[in-house]
Order: sequence, then C-alpha cells, then structure tokens
Amino acid sequence: MTFGASTRLPGTIRQSMAKEIPGVGDLRRKSEVSDDEIEAAAAAYLKDEGAKPFAFKSGHTIDVAKTVEMHPQAKKLLADKTSAPGLRRTMVMTAVIMGFPVQK
Repeated sequence: MTFGASTRLPGTIRQSMAKEIPGVGDLRRKSEVSDDEIEAAAAAYLKDEGAKPFAFKSGHTIDVAKTVEMHPQAKKLLADKTSAPGLRRTMVMTAVIMGFPVQK
C-alpha cells in the first residue's frame, strides 16, 4: 500500500504525528534555542564529558553525552583523541543540533 496525498491515516497515527517532539534544530529554526547556546552546550561537554544535561533558556534540556552516543560519526570521531579540536567541537555541535531535548 502506498500513501498518496488523499490517503487518510488512522486517527492514532495522525495524532502521534501531530505531537512530534521538536529537535534542537527545530527549536533553533524557531529561535527558541540560539547558536550561542548550542556552542555553550558543546563547550561544556568537551570540557567535561560527564557534565550534567545542558539547560537552554527556553526551558529545554539536553543530555549532550547521550546525543553524542546516539550519533555514530560523532561517537567515532570523539573516540579518536588525535582528531583536531575544531572538528571535535563541530561534531558535538552537530550531535546537539540533531538531538532531542526534554522540556521541563
């Protein structure tokens, strides 16, 4: 079965799609999270990989260690201690942007 524009999805699927959790990238596009905050989250993680979850001003928090763990390229690059600091920072920021925060 293929879904075209006129195909109706069952109510439970439609409802769950409408309540999708926004990612950090989505929050950034809506200006709820700033680039400076993403950079600060990455810097905190790079300073201490065991740092507590980062709190954005919007009330969202993100466990940067968990987002890095879930991002295969970031995890691999950060495991290589010889990788350049700028590349390490970029990969952590990418993992944060692609991550999903929680809201208090």
